[in-house]
Amino acid sequence: MRHTLFEVFGLKSKSCKVWDSHFAVGLSCFAFAPSAAAFWAVSLCLFQFADLEDPGVWIQVILYALLGVLYTLVVITSYLADYLFIKREQRSLYGRVDIALASGTFFLSMFDYFLRATFLETLVLVLMAMSAFAWSGRSESFDTWVWRHCCWHVIGGSIALYGALMHLPSASSITTPLPQYLLLMEGLYIAAIATFLALRQNLQLERKEELWDSWAVCANWQLHPSLGDGLQSLEESDGEDPGCCTFTRLWAFGKTRGHCWPISLHAGPLPKEP
Repeated sequence: MRHTLFEVFGLKSKSCKVWDSHFAVGLSCFAFAPSAAAFWAVSLCLFQFADLEDPGVWIQVILYALLGVLYTLVVITSYLADYLFIKREQRSLYGRVDIALASGTFFLSMFDYFLRATFLETLVLVLMAMSAFAWSGRSESFDTWVWRHCCWHVIGGSIALYGALMHLPSASSITTPLPQYLLLMEGLYIAAIATFLALRQNLQLERKEELWDSWAVCANWQLHPSLGDGLQSLEESDGEDPGCCTFTRLWAFGKTRGHCWPISLHAGPLPKEP
């Protein structure tokens, strides 16, 4: 999927001209994890305590479990697309997968919410999420994009979490045990994320670079659709790395110049290391 919904309707992205890798954006990708854990918790509670002879309950068990899987995948693809393999004016394969997966997951979760809530409430949530995403896409400076994209991740994740826990199916059966299941699943996700970040932080730099290079082979960066009509693979170069490629890789492994946390960051091409 090359185009977001806004690009399909002619609203071109401005942020693609300024976006680049930033640690704050990478961390904000985990904002979708609480909703994934919540969907799992409700699904398990429904399976354990609700009346499974009711077909409607089974539909919710399956939908909640599916959304738990999908929001977990959104965390991963978002981290790959928005942090590790992001390049200015370009979109990677991970970015295209992230657009398709995140869009489909969000609208599926809103459809499931619509089955339990009113049309008006569902519409308000959808418009809030779309407005936050469009707000990020209209960023015209790197600092602005970092702030807005972090906000988009937090808002999108919060809406998904709200949708998972409000207007619960079979609420009378699962309200009492749900807090325990919710604490368990949230704890598991927190432990998994903390373990991942600790392992990544303590990996040898050479090993990090090897892993980045192996995943970059599949990245297939292309010119962002807002900047041109044709597909432009960035594998076609005359042996000279574009500055943004050098910048992305160096920042991903903590080798960029000093910056003022959490927003300001030198966004221009960096000189190659000997």
